[in-house]
Amino acid sequence: MKEFGNKIVDFFKNAGLDILYGIIILVVGLLLCALIKAVLKKILLRRGKHDEAMVNFVAALVDIVLKIIVLITALATMGINTASIIAVIGTCGVAIGLALKDSLGNIASGIMIIFNKPFKKDDYVEIAGEEGRITAINLFNTTLRTDDNTEIIVPNSEAVNNPIINYDACGVRRIVIEVAAEKGAALDPIKQTVLAVAEAEPLVSSEHSVSVRMSGQDAGCIRFKLKCYAAIADYWTAKDNLTENVYTALAEQGVLTPNLKVDVYEGAKPAALMLTKKSKAAKSSSPATEDAGGKEEE
Repeated sequence: MKEFGNKIVDFFKNAGLDILYGIIILVVGLLLCALIKAVLKKILLRRGKHDEAMVNFVAALVDIVLKIIVLITALATMGINTASIIAVIGTCGVAIGLALKDSLGNIASGIMIIFNKPFKKDDYVEIAGEEGRITAINLFNTTLRTDDNTEIIVPNSEAVNNPIINYDACGVRRIVIEVAAEKGAALDPIKQTVLAVAEAEPLVSSEHSVSVRMSGQDAGCIRFKLKCYAAIADYWTAKDNLTENVYTALAEQGVLTPNLKVDVYEGAKPAALMLTKKSKAAKSSSPATEDAGGKEEE
């Protein structure tokens, strides 16, 4: 036991300074990594050419690389054979890479998103069937926030391998309002009424065309589509305003689709009444019919 204690004392006497230097390098290196990360973020944000998501992604990547360099340097200063450690890390990296191939795919997809920029932070997008506003783009996933304040996390590989709809890319978004009117009504008055509602809405873009065209018909009504544009920030408000105002205008004009009338029979449906020539003649010459006709004329 005494010999073991002496060996420990000799070890710290011989390698104590190296261990101390290694600890100093590790502490100072980690502090420098944090400082470099903060300075890099400030520099990239000041240029104004990069969005916040890209800046955070690049800063996090640089921070990880610098920390690995600091750790290897500290271990080498302590007298530890870093070549064998690097070989072990490389071997483990291959095994971990095979086990975490999906996660590494998300990292690669995140890099593609950052540099190709199909979307950026605060864009309103639809990714892999999920719709919302971008709040963060991380190494592994992209975070969306929906209009009902729900957070959705989409893996970056899903974002890259599926269609991406960016509603903010063009600055304006088209509004489509479907209108149903009573069948048999004149087309032009309805189109003029709907068009007047769209032109009176202040949130509708005046720089883009507004159209109202008949889109189809069915057994009970004729259908129209109002198409116009609004700024991204005003899209939902403008659409709601147009929906309500179009309904009010058509209701005042009296051309809304009437409610469907349904006849309900208890038991079997009664047979249709078939009139013969004699019954028709008797019905037309009966006093009750004449009285009823007289009342209608009156």
